[in-house]
Amino acid sequence: MKKLAITCFTILISAFLYAQRMPAESVEYPWHLLEQGRIAYEEREFGQALLLFREAREMHKTQVQAQYDYLFSALKVHQVRAAGDLIPDVYRVLEKRQDYEACAILDRIFLVHPPAYFDKSMSALLEWLKKSDVYPECDYLIGKVYELEGELTQSRRFYQLAWEAREFLYIPDMRFEIIYSLAQISGLLKQYDDQEKYLLLILTEDSVYGTTNAESPTLRAMIHTIKNEQTVEKFFSLYRHHNDIALRAYIELTDIYLRAEEYDRAFRTALLGADIAVTYLSDTLKKVDFMYRYSDFSDLLLRIGMNSEILQWTETKQIWNVFLQFADLLYRQGFVVQANDLYYKLAENCPSFTYAKEASYKLSQTF
Repeated sequence: MKKLAITCFTILISAFLYAQRMPAESVEYPWHLLEQGRIAYEEREFGQALLLFREAREMHKTQVQAQYDYLFSALKVHQVRAAGDLIPDVYRVLEKRQDYEACAILDRIFLVHPPAYFDKSMSALLEWLKKSDVYPECDYLIGKVYELEGELTQSRRFYQLAWEAREFLYIPDMRFEIIYSLAQISGLLKQYDDQEKYLLLILTEDSVYGTTNAESPTLRAMIHTIKNEQTVEKFFSLYRHHNDIALRAYIELTDIYLRAEEYDRAFRTALLGADIAVTYLSDTLKKVDFMYRYSDFSDLLLRIGMNSEILQWTETKQIWNVFLQFADLLYRQGFVVQANDLYYKLAENCPSFTYAKEASYKLSQTF
């Protein structure tokens, strides 16, 4: 029942939190301990949280090992071996033999991955099951505890373990949290090459970026538009990039490249960060007002300023800094007219007084 319980939990976790504490010895699923550890973590009881996460990790490993041992033995029976390696054939024989425990183990696996995931190979499934004794969610949370306690090297080690076991995450998108944490720890440890490496891992899933050495056709088209227009308006009107999960990576990589004086790379990451930001802000306004249609950048800024909820989000995500950085890099790359246009729009309409004032100052310095 372990896999079934975990699958249900991950689906419902956003709506339901396991809030009742139970003695550790009374739980039967690792996620019970994991959730108790989360509660302790949120209450800043880090020692207790660490203990619970480690217990969850060990319980998960023990349970998976037991399942593997049982299934391995069940598959060694002569009748089962005679069925071959195809999962449907083996499953039918197990059912015929009334080996319900083996069937139940397989059913729990199929809730996570169908037979096609293993190319319908029972030996491939068995190998996957053997490797699945890792618990990346626990490793990640242990890393968070060590980070808060200032033990950065230990924290990085557990983040790395979580990343290496990402195939077994119950929520696959959690891999982005792990990468961002690895990048942050690398920065704190002053390991800037590693920080860049981890952030670039996020961009490997972004086809618009291309690679560090080769721009994608879309990115080349974006740059061409910027170069050949006197304002940024056509750029913001023409291109939409729905990848807000990568926005932080673009922001932080821009900072890294600026410090390293790699201005061409900084320009590309700043450009894509600005496009993601405009896309997200425009889409968010549409959710608030289904009649909204993007008309121009100044109108977008004015509308954002009238919505306190969206405005608060822009502060937490450094949205205004994204646009200011983009303007700075336009200017540095020689696109002075376009930079001035963006500075002017930010100075006149940016809802953040601080960034509006800074844009106004930079605009005055360009003349």
